[in-house]
Amino acid sequence: MRTSFRTAINALLRKFDLVLTDEEAEWERTAFAELYQSRIGHVASPGTWPAECIVFSKDRALQLHALLASSLEKVTPQVPFHVLYHASTQAHQRAYEEVIKLIPQTTISFRKQDADNSFRCNLMELLHAIRSEKMFFLVDDIVFTEDFDVKDFANLDTDTFVPTLRMGLNLKKCYTLQAVQPLPPLTPGPAKETMTWTWGDGLYDWSYPLSVDGHFFSTHELTTMVRLIDFSAPNTLEDQLQKFRRFFLSRTGICYRKSRIVNIPCNKVQVENKNLCGTLHQDSLLEQWQQGYQMDFRSLYGLVNESAHQEIPFDLTNR
Repeated sequence: MRTSFRTAINALLRKFDLVLTDEEAEWERTAFAELYQSRIGHVASPGTWPAECIVFSKDRALQLHALLASSLEKVTPQVPFHVLYHASTQAHQRAYEEVIKLIPQTTISFRKQDADNSFRCNLMELLHAIRSEKMFFLVDDIVFTEDFDVKDFANLDTDTFVPTLRMGLNLKKCYTLQAVQPLPPLTPGPAKETMTWTWGDGLYDWSYPLSVDGHFFSTHELTTMVRLIDFSAPNTLEDQLQKFRRFFLSRTGICYRKSRIVNIPCNKVQVENKNLCGTLHQDSLLEQWQQGYQMDFRSLYGLVNESAHQEIPFDLTNR
């Protein structure tokens, strides 16, 4: 490792007040050095698209349909969405197959997870297949509520910025911590109706740059980070990405004045953590899907949510 780089990393580790063990500090130095070395050898690809998206889904065909359908109406240009999904039963699998038939295949592709323990491997395959320099993640209980021009964020330098679709001046609460959430010091951003802040100056969601809910990253940098961590599902992926959090706290967050998406945590399909959620079971929504219903996602357009995650009642309508 170059001495100057080690010095810079040590300064970064001291900047944010978190006590690490010697082992943790050495892991950070080694991981950051690998990020640095990988960046030196990286050759930018021209790419066809300004950015690409990977969507995670498990046993939520009805909710996934709402996300994809709303993205087709709200996102321009229609960039590639790569859906990595897992079905725990044949009934859920059939529901996904129906979603695949309903959603246009021009820019949206579907990849079924190979096995219960193949998430990391399948995600790495998708990341290596992305040709765009920028990418973002979404999860299946998100809905687009506002128009979004991908180029507003894709044109930004991700060495400096971590753009986010989910943040906005409308967010006054942190759902996951059930706490009032103050706004950080904000300044006007470079794109229309955007605001900027420093991630390290925020609290709660405003200080969480490594989210898989609509944050933009360098594809190369994100792929390198994913290669350096162990995880088995979207939740543990996000948890493990926090190992790099201090590397991102000095970067500038950028969001629209009003958030472009909302995450509706009406249910939980994993047992890896104790995240808050509503009581609407995914099998109940599966039954509604089987009866020919879908989420009335258009009724959520223009919604002014007060938290990035919010248990918002939604209506169903005939497909």
